[in-house]
This record gives sequence, C-alpha cells and structure tokens, in this order.
Amino acid sequence: MPQEPFLDALKRRVLIGDGAYGTLFSRRGLLAHGHIGPVLNLLKPGFVQAAHGEYIAAGSEVIETNTFGADRFTLAAADITATPAEICRAGAKLAREAAGDSAYVLGTIGPISRAASKLPDNERAEVVVEQARGLVDGGVDALLLETYSDLEDLLFAVAALHAALPSTPIVAQMAFTLAGTTTTGVSPERMANALNASPAAVIGANCGGGETAAIEVLKRLVELTTKPISIYPNRGLADFDDLGRPVYIESGDYFAKSARRLADLGANLIGGCCGTTPDDIRRLKALAGGRRPSIRQPVVHAEPRRAAAPAPSAAFPRQATLEADLRQRRVVIAEVDPPRGVDAAEEVAGSRKLVEAGVDAITIADNPLSVMRMSNLALAAILTRELNVRIVLHVACRDRSLIGTQSHLLGAYAMGITNILAVTGDPVATQAYKGSSGVFDMASHKLIEMISSFNRGEFTAGRGEPFQTGFYVGGAFNCASLKLENEVRRFERKMQAGARFIMTQPVFDLETARRVADATATLGLPLILGVMPLVSERNAEFLHNEVPGIRVPESVRARMAGKSGAKGRAEGVAIAREMMQGIAPHVQGYYLITPMGRYEMIAELAQAARTFAPARA
Repeated sequence: MPQEPFLDALKRRVLIGDGAYGTLFSRRGLLAHGHIGPVLNLLKPGFVQAAHGEYIAAGSEVIETNTFGADRFTLAAADITATPAEICRAGAKLAREAAGDSAYVLGTIGPISRAASKLPDNERAEVVVEQARGLVDGGVDALLLETYSDLEDLLFAVAALHAALPSTPIVAQMAFTLAGTTTTGVSPERMANALNASPAAVIGANCGGGETAAIEVLKRLVELTTKPISIYPNRGLADFDDLGRPVYIESGDYFAKSARRLADLGANLIGGCCGTTPDDIRRLKALAGGRRPSIRQPVVHAEPRRAAAPAPSAAFPRQATLEADLRQRRVVIAEVDPPRGVDAAEEVAGSRKLVEAGVDAITIADNPLSVMRMSNLALAAILTRELNVRIVLHVACRDRSLIGTQSHLLGAYAMGITNILAVTGDPVATQAYKGSSGVFDMASHKLIEMISSFNRGEFTAGRGEPFQTGFYVGGAFNCASLKLENEVRRFERKMQAGARFIMTQPVFDLETARRVADATATLGLPLILGVMPLVSERNAEFLHNEVPGIRVPESVRARMAGKSGAKGRAEGVAIAREMMQGIAPHVQGYYLITPMGRYEMIAELAQAARTFAPARA
C-alpha cells in the first residue's frame, strides 16, 4: 500500500487509473458460458490478478477491484451461490496483492439493483454495505460507487456506506450521456450540488458517452465543487460484431489526448471505462502522468440551468391538467382501450358517447393485460383530432426501454398531453408471444421521478438547450392488497418522486372503497377511485380469479350469479352506482373503466356521478 494516503495523493498530483476489466475478460473468452465478471475472482483468480498486473505495468497508480455487479440479486440471477462478501473480499485481496505498494485500490460497487429498490431502507442499505465490508476486509484504500444514473440511489448508497464504514473514503461517480445528463435526467449541476453536501470524498463520472461527453461534463463539474474529481470515459462509442459483442474502433491516441484534456481542465483521477485496455492507459500515462492538478475556481452553490416550458403547437394545443379541476369538484375520467388492430372507429364512436355524457377526460391504457394493441399515443392523437378531448395517458414500464419511455413522453408532450398515469404494467404471460418479455428498465416510482425531472428542466435538447415540461403525473394504487398500509407506504415513495394524484384499480363494493379512502387519506392527494361495472357472472368470476390485482367480493359475485346479457349489465351498473354514491363524499374523482367496449354503461355512470353529493376538500 502506498505510504501517502489516497486523498492526499489526489490533491498533490493527477493520478492515473486503470481501464476496463470486462473488455479484457471478454476478449479472452473468460465471460463465456453466462459468467459475470466478479465470479472470476473465485473461479479464475490468476487471470484476474494478471489483468491487474497488466494495468499496473502500463502505469496505473489506481486500480479497481473486479467486483462491479457483485450484489446479491445479480449473483442470484446468475445462479452463483457465493455471497457478495466472499466475492468482494476475494476481489479486493487479488487487487491488493497485485498493487503492492505501487498503486491504490478502489473497491468497486455498482448501482443498486432494481430488485433492491423495493426493499425497506435498512435491507436496501445492507445490499450495498455487505459488498463494502468484503472490500474493506480485503484491503481497499477507498470505495468506488460507479456508473450510477439515479441520483437518489447514489446518495442513498453514499449515506449507507458512510454510516457503516465512516473511516473509508468514498468516490461517487455517475454515467452521463452525450446529451449531458444521466439516463434519468440528472445534470452535472444537480449531481455536484447534492454530493457537495454528502460524505463523498471524491465525485466524478464514468462510462456514458465517451471522451467528448466526459470533457463536457468535467467543464461543468470544475465550476461546482472543491472536491477532487475522477473521470473514467469510455473509449468512444461501441459498435457490435456479428456475435453482439461491443467493438471500439477509436484510436488509442485519441483517447490519450482526450484524457490529457481532462487533466488540463482539472481532473484529479483519470482512467478508462468500457473499451479501454492497458495500451490505452500506457498512452495516457505518457501524456498526463506526474502532473500537478490544475487550479480550479469553483462556484460551489451554482444552481442548475432552468428553462421555460415550450410553446404549444397549433396542431396540438396544450391540454389543461386535472390539478385545478380536482381542487374544485369531483372529476369523472373514463377509460378507452386501444383497438387490437389499426381501425379505431369503434373507439372514436364510444369516446364520443362518453364526451357527450360529460366526462372530464379520456384515459388510455398501455397494452392492458399485456395484450398487443394499437399504441395508446396513436389513439390519443386520433381522439384529440376527432373530439378535442383531454387525455390521461397511461405510461407503463413494461414495454419500452428507458430511452423509449423518454421518447414516448416527449411525443406525448409535443401532442399537448399533460396528464400522465405512471404504472408498472401487467406482467407478460408466459409464452403469450414467442420471444416477448417485459422490459421493466425501471419501477413506477422511478418513472414518476424521471417525469418530475422533465418538469424541473433537468434534461437538455439536442443542441444543449434545456427544456421543461409541465406534466401532471399520478400513480396507481392496488386496492386488492391484503394490507393496505403496505400499499400506502409504497405510494409514499411515488409521492416523494412527484406523484400528485392517485388512481386506483377497480373497486367493486362500498366497504373496500371506504377502506381505500381511509388508508389513502394520510397521503393528502386527490383520490380517483377505479370503477368497473360488471357485465355478467362469468365476467365477475374471471376478474376475481384470473386478473392480478383485482378482487371481486363474494357478496358482489353472489349478486351477479346467473346473470348475463342485459340483466347482467343492468345489475353491474346498479352495483357500481350504489358504491359510487356511497363513497362520493370521500373521493375527488371516479376512474370509470369500460368493460368489453360497453360504452353506454360508462356513459350512464358518468351522468349519474354528476348527481352525487359534492366531495369533501
């Protein structure tokens, strides 16, 4: 271990980091057969230590442990029985032995798993801390949190590590794209302002969009922090070979010259991420090694750039949000599902009936029950054009990647849509569509958080200009939960992320409706209660027994027993109307879900809703 403490060395000279271990292992065939990098610490320790040695021989003064992705969820998904602590301890020891007294060792910890985000905070913290304990036991000089895109996750991890291991320095890095933000919309300004007040000793960036992106991010960071800055750019942008493996074609000289520019701007620690090799580090060391850090004059409390909302287009005028309506009166929203084809004539005709019945908005689900349908954004465009109706657009996490979801939202806002219901989305049924699977790049509370960052103007447009949206976003509430208090706690996270109203799944009886209203009252948000009139006994039994998240009480199923056709629909409307009238004083709106294209049933309930007692504030 070098005699000079790591943080002291950073302040005295520019340190040269290492490059990508995944790139080396992949090229050498060590990641075949479904292996993930960290498990090589146990299976192929000699190869891992040799890779560390190659980087040290190339001039690396700081090396990282081969432990990115060694959390319990990633290991379990790869059927690895070794614990995170075992793998991290082994990785740290291999790096420490290779480094000797010639290099510092950073213990690498990747982003918090999506699965971990659902855990209580104490369990979520342990997912990070158990890795860190193994790394510290193995002899690392500091802990490195790298490739984070979500600022809340990064701050949570920093706090958890500092609480558990207060004497170990923490390096906190985020991954920025060519757009100048992370994939969740976090700007360098927002990251720096948050991490300046945190226990992180070093802040910086890695991965993301390559050298150009790294340079642009560093230009902004050096004006915002007095803390040392670490930068590990990719070696350009990856292409892919015939087997789907990433290929980096950029020259090593370009990488080294770009890294020297990082040193000129004020970086204290410079290495490489995806695509970089010992040869790249050797070139980097020749150009930037041994320098003193450049003098910086930061303005630590600079605020992120803000932007005005874009003007609405003439073709799609900006629709009013539901916010003002929910403050003044009870709203009625009716759901229209997109067609299972390209002809939306029936949906347009049905929506016209609903508008004539006085609904305040049409809400459009996003491939409900995981069945292929027309894009709900396309149906929204058709209904806006034909009926000039206000839309509440469902956006599900299931079908689109994070980038696709961002694109979907921008398209919605360009069309004037301002009301969004963020949902996780129904799971894809096994073998429903060959090769189909849910994407789930994020959970619903993360989607809400991303939409909120759009509203704060934290994303930038293609030429670098910031833009700001005005979405009014709500979240879904599962009324079928056996413990509603647990669902309330889940919704609190959505509320913290930016949810401003609640829309529930369908409720079929007054008792459940009252329990839901009582449970959500503490949240202080408008409650829009889901209502789906039943059409027959078979419909009631199907919903109760086969659809996740829906429970039809036995008393209601008894009323529907033996009924179908006109009698079934009449009884279904009667049950829904009784429940709606009974709960009227306690809700701020109704979310009427059209069953099987029976728009006349929803129109009848919408008209009846106007006669009920006013809602309480």
